[in-house]
Amino acid sequence: MKLKVGNKLLAIREERKINQAEMAELLNMSISAYQRLERSETFANYEQVMAFSKTLEVPIQEFLPDNITISTRQDQNGHIGLVMGNIYNYGDKELTTEIEKLRLQLNHKDEKISLLETTITDLRNTVAVLQKEK
Repeated sequence: MKLKVGNKLLAIREERKINQAEMAELLNMSISAYQRLERSETFANYEQVMAFSKTLEVPIQEFLPDNITISTRQDQNGHIGLVMGNIYNYGDKELTTEIEKLRLQLNHKDEKISLLETTITDLRNTVAVLQKEK
């Protein structure tokens, strides 16, 4: 699968206020290759897009066209794939692993939020008790 990612790379680069040479170095590619990508003269393959996503710490969905989404539906081997229009394509194990990592991160954040909410409640109760004692 080949994707045009130029507009997104340009937007990220401008948002981070870095030049094309810095972006090319960050993505481990030549300046001319990066410039061709940014101008949408060349396409990025799926592996490159995954590497861009990881390196730039941007969700991979940001690089995908609107009619392509990541699906969490798994095949019999546990592979997760992409939905393009109404066509389902199973992805590789790397994508499955990445999605599982994201799920674990979300669960961890949910646990932290719950703990913080409990702490806030406890602190409010403590403040209320202290105010009554005055």
